[in-house]
Amino acid sequence: MSILKTFFLAFLMLMFIGSSHAATDSSRLQVSLITCAPGAELYSVFGHTALRIVDSAANTDIIYNYGTFNFDDPDFYTKFVRGKLMYFLSQQSFPDFLYEYAYFKRGVTEQVLQLSSTEKKEIQHSLFENVREENRYYKYDFLYDNCATRLRDIIFKTNQNNAFEPPAFAKQGTSFRDYLHNYLSRAEMQWTTLGIDLLLGIGADKTMTTPESMFLPDYLAQGVSLAVKGQSKLVERDQVHLPNAQDLPVKLPFWQTPLFFFAFLAFLVLLPSFFRSNALASFQSVMDRIIFVLSGLLGLLLLFMWFGTDHQSFANNINLVWAMPFNLLVAFSLNRSGKWLKTYIRFYSLLLLVLMIPVLLHPGIINFGLYPLIVVLSFRSWMLSKDEKNVKALVSTDTSLENLSFEKTKG
Repeated sequence: MSILKTFFLAFLMLMFIGSSHAATDSSRLQVSLITCAPGAELYSVFGHTALRIVDSAANTDIIYNYGTFNFDDPDFYTKFVRGKLMYFLSQQSFPDFLYEYAYFKRGVTEQVLQLSSTEKKEIQHSLFENVREENRYYKYDFLYDNCATRLRDIIFKTNQNNAFEPPAFAKQGTSFRDYLHNYLSRAEMQWTTLGIDLLLGIGADKTMTTPESMFLPDYLAQGVSLAVKGQSKLVERDQVHLPNAQDLPVKLPFWQTPLFFFAFLAFLVLLPSFFRSNALASFQSVMDRIIFVLSGLLGLLLLFMWFGTDHQSFANNINLVWAMPFNLLVAFSLNRSGKWLKTYIRFYSLLLLVLMIPVLLHPGIINFGLYPLIVVLSFRSWMLSKDEKNVKALVSTDTSLENLSFEKTKG
């Protein structure tokens, strides 16, 4: 009889535990953060993230993805450059999503979130509303509004009391640019790093807050894994669905890097300065024009990206200190005398020297590969500003050669 009582009590206890669990979570939902490993292409080099919602009541397993855009848009490139390309929230079955990443050998990790029934329903309802055609589109921003920041806001702002809070996990003083460099260095994308460093404004160099440090998928996953509410962790469990099986990136030989390219260009510009000959003087004039045209064109591009586009991240660009659009006018005025020209290039030379102080104190503000170009611009500007003979050198050499040829013909 005592054995029957024991079994009966155990049965009642199991029923109580089951009913208690059902009472605390009657949603029959499972909400997970999916993090995908970075890929080999530029569009995938920072990884990807999405939300997975398994609804056992409706028998659905759906991925919600904020990183979708219409590549078939006839104005795709124009909208992309001007920052007007609209990204949108899309749905996809989890098996199809997994198949796509398996094809590219990219790793996929899942973190199941420990949320209340109410919180899960709130997230599902929010996604249902945002996936509607009239609500699904948003203007993408590289640093402040992307597929990771959208999910960060959903996960951490669903609960009105912000119960789950990640501790500060970024190293003190870490900036957006630092995080981007981590990915690009790992992918051996030195020219891409140069391009991004050229375009990003000084806002990318400010110290990130803890929420801002989760603007990339891997760091969002890290913040989620560390978040706690009292003694409870936000992540209930995690699982690796696909190991990362991509080939290691190939390192560029030094002669193909930006540093080598601009160092070689600087060498060609400086070489004639140490020799005296008519041929080298003509070569010097050509090289001077090249560096002033190059810096001027870059300046025009940076001005356009700042004022002519909606890219918030490209404003207040410090590269405009050396890549001045006005250099284009200088390039085509070097064969003319004028006080304004001499004053400008002397001021420009000194300005570049001053610029190197914060650049050396805070490496990374300006891409290291550009240092040779900045130094040679400063040096050649100073040499051209020393006296009018240098400013007029481009025509005086050609004129003397023409006169000598004319006299020989006449004789």
